[in-house]
Amino acid sequence: QVSITESFSPLIGINLSTKKRMNINVEYRTERSLALNMSNAQITELTRNDFSLTFGYTKAKFKLPFRSQGKTITLQNDLSFKMQMSIGDNKTVQRKIEDSNTITNGTRSFQLRPTIDYVVDEKLSVQVYFERNVNDPRVSASFKRATTAFGTRIRFSLSQ
Repeated sequence: QVSITESFSPLIGINLSTKKRMNINVEYRTERSLALNMSNAQITELTRNDFSLTFGYTKAKFKLPFRSQGKTITLQNDLSFKMQMSIGDNKTVQRKIEDSNTITNGTRSFQLRPTIDYVVDEKLSVQVYFERNVNDPRVSASFKRATTAFGTRIRFSLSQ
């Protein structure tokens, strides 16, 4: 068996940061693997293309008021928002000399992940997240799958 792999990760990438604490990252990645099998004279080709976009913004000294024991307490810490989106496409093609080409595996995928982080102090941070994944297969033996997750994470650091 002889195989060739080429990968551009990223092929095109742009990473921008502004003075107002906004970040934008755009990437396009591509990969291809070819394998020639001498015993049955066929080539297996695996291709993968991914596009990702990340947008982030940090608001310094965000005022977060809440009531505790009848008093209003206002925290002024950083609030960060991040939105990640990615679209992927991969497929495996069996190429035979005397036969037609056949797609044997592959999926198209979409992922959306917004998060909001608030740092209460140097030991405590709170995150609200949402995640949506959709996978659409290229072959009829698999089914379309979509998952959703959301919730809150509270992180407390015990280190000094």
